[in-house]
Amino acid sequence: MKLKLLNQLKSAVISAPLNFEFGGVIFKFTAKIKLVPENELKTLTEKQGANDGEIVRELLVGWGDFFDDGKDVPFDKSTLEEMLAYSGITARLSVECINAQYRITEKN
Repeated sequence: MKLKLLNQLKSAVISAPLNFEFGGVIFKFTAKIKLVPENELKTLTEKQGANDGEIVRELLVGWGDFFDDGKDVPFDKSTLEEMLAYSGITARLSVECINAQYRITEKN
């Protein structure tokens, strides 16, 4: 690879602030999303039988500033699976995981 900057992207994580309501409950936290190359994203989203849950399980690698009843919610797979039991939450997280791949932040 000629561009050394691109090597840094192999371990890059995107921080995506989320603030949405589902069933009258507010979910507000910062999602940590794994950055993947376009061909990997295409494989993940276009494979036969791919679903939102698979996309989230592959790309969502953490979260921060997530509080439940005033207590910090650490990221772990079992908590994620609890959330993925609700298709509306799963779909919202999947959309964010995909959209984050295309978000570019301008620097001054």
